[in-house]
Amino acid sequence: MKQVTKTHALLINRMMLPLIASLAEYEQNEQDLGMFKMYVGDLAHNIAALDVFNHNMDAVALHDSIMMQDTLPREHFYEVLKYIEDSALIPEAMYACS
Repeated sequence: MKQVTKTHALLINRMMLPLIASLAEYEQNEQDLGMFKMYVGDLAHNIAALDVFNHNMDAVALHDSIMMQDTLPREHFYEVLKYIEDSALIPEAMYACS
């Protein structure tokens, strides 16, 4: 397992921020408050996960945080999970994409 470098952190941020923003896209005619609650929860979860990562540079915690989500938001961040794994920033036993 490799140490997270500033380059890794920058690339993860460059991947995650647009993906987080795209989670905010929703059907303009949505009438179900429950759906909005779900969208807001997914946004908040991923913003918080990235914020924690930016403070502690812990790729294991970020990977876990993404993996703990429901299927749809987890799959939304597949490229981030794959980058973390391909860069060997977590133990191999934790790989989910390879």
